[in-house]
Amino acid sequence: MAQPTSDLKTWLREAAQGMGLPRIAFASCEPLEGEKRQAWLEQGGRELFPYLDQTGALEPSHWLENARTAVVAFLPYARPEAVPGATPGSLKLSRYLWGRDYHQLLKARLKGLLALAQERIPALQGRVCVDTVPLPERDLAVRAGLGWKGKHTLLIAGKEGSWGFLGVLLLDVALPPDSPFEGDRCGACTACIDACPTQALEPFRLDPARCLTTYNLETEREPPLDVREAMSRSRWAAGCDVCQEVCPWNRAPLWGDPCLWGGDSPLHTRPAEQLVMGVAQWQKLTRGTALRRVRHRHWIVTLRRILGPSHNSLD
Repeated sequence: MAQPTSDLKTWLREAAQGMGLPRIAFASCEPLEGEKRQAWLEQGGRELFPYLDQTGALEPSHWLENARTAVVAFLPYARPEAVPGATPGSLKLSRYLWGRDYHQLLKARLKGLLALAQERIPALQGRVCVDTVPLPERDLAVRAGLGWKGKHTLLIAGKEGSWGFLGVLLLDVALPPDSPFEGDRCGACTACIDACPTQALEPFRLDPARCLTTYNLETEREPPLDVREAMSRSRWAAGCDVCQEVCPWNRAPLWGDPCLWGGDSPLHTRPAEQLVMGVAQWQKLTRGTALRRVRHRHWIVTLRRILGPSHNSLD
């Protein structure tokens, strides 16, 4: 394409601000290193997350022909009053599940940015990726200089913390890349590793077979006994925020976009015993949120795991 200039990069930053994307950065689209992902797949990831095991997944050009630039967006979602389990007797649901489904919001904003860019350059081709393909957004975010992958494996965007969603807009135009983030700033800190309820973490690696989120969100497989017991003790019913709650970089996070927050929901305030509900009510309460991906039957199984054998009659 004949118009790849730094002027376009500056324009994209300004346009992104207008689209509600406060922080974007630019990375090249060379293939990403696959050794760590391959090892992770071989150590249990493939069985639990088969959709991540795709040939060419680490090559941006696999998802957009002639991809040259990855525009990576960091969208903060921290919310001051959203504290899982703050209401006595309530369950804990990850903060990102409290409001509007981020996939819809972030995808719409990136598609809007692409549409504006195509008005400027009609021949421009692009593709928006927000958890829709197994492209490693965190690796691209590090390459773009947005931050580093912490010991809990999540992106830490410096003083803005790790409470943020990532989305990628692939473009077939070569733009000057931003400087990658070199190294990390976790230092000797092991707060996330020490606090993990299931010992699923070691420095810069997460064992998916031991993570609570694997079993209360991603799969209906039966967890190991000690993981199930940790779920009951911790009362994390959807996701788990412990590693982010204790991270020093999240002491004063950048508060997120209010469009992501949503209103109060009984799922966050009612005692756990009152969250036994039928399919219709479950679908109503989760409509428009990222929690909608969890089937009603999965939710009921999670309640059984948390509330114990005396509630085996839940249906």
